[in-house]
Amino acid sequence: MTDSSNVSVITVSFQSEAALISLFPSIPENVELIVVNNSSDSDLEGLQKIKKFKEIKNPENKGFGAACNIGVKEASKDFIFLINPDTILQENCINNLINAVDEIPSASAFTPKILGKKNTEEFKRRSVLLDKKKWLKKPPNKVSEIPVMGGAAMFLKKDNYLKVGGFDENIFLYHEDDDLSIRLKEEIGPLVYYPKALIDHQGGNSSSRSPSIAALKGFHMGKSRVYSMRKYNVKNYRIKCFSIAIMQLFSLEVIFSRRKRSKYYAFFRGVIEELRKEKK
Repeated sequence: MTDSSNVSVITVSFQSEAALISLFPSIPENVELIVVNNSSDSDLEGLQKIKKFKEIKNPENKGFGAACNIGVKEASKDFIFLINPDTILQENCINNLINAVDEIPSASAFTPKILGKKNTEEFKRRSVLLDKKKWLKKPPNKVSEIPVMGGAAMFLKKDNYLKVGGFDENIFLYHEDDDLSIRLKEEIGPLVYYPKALIDHQGGNSSSRSPSIAALKGFHMGKSRVYSMRKYNVKNYRIKCFSIAIMQLFSLEVIFSRRKRSKYYAFFRGVIEELRKEKK
């Protein structure tokens, strides 16, 4: 059995200092911790007082997937645990995931049970990159094979990650977890939901909730939606992407929320920009 000292925890920070303060105490002492800092304005040095970690400061923000790839290459352990900065590991989370590897050696990757706000379970049941027949109606209530994993928490062998080429760096943000999940499942083995391992996830708190951050996320969400659906030859993806962009622009949220307005207008711009690339 592998012990937790053979695990590297990797998280990507973009102005995520507040979230990291809560995450760090939940990570076992003997686990290697790597923080890839995508914000040139953030100084994480003070967090070393909470837990020692290796910081990789990117001079340029090339996106979540690219940052994860950098972190994995720096990892010195055989297992990697990719987690969002706004997560907290519950007791024995990593040890239980290690047990999962021994229990189901054919699996390519594992995801723990993720509890969100108000202790409700977060579970990724579907993906726009998959046929609807593969979607799940509800979260499983036991250890189960699943069609896709969410990017908040992924546990796997470093070798498996490298064999499939890691995250697609053409995707700056959003849908990169769907893409990686599909390739892991097709090229190596099943994706497994392992509810014996638990994490808390305060979604949306990885970075600030300002209109400017919302616009950044919205823009790349639009671009990623078009790119990833095109990559997997999703039928009528152009119409689907454009339609959702228009629907968001005319939603009531645009009137009452400056942050949503920034996000949805940026999403529309991202969709249009990525669609225009096809004409070049």
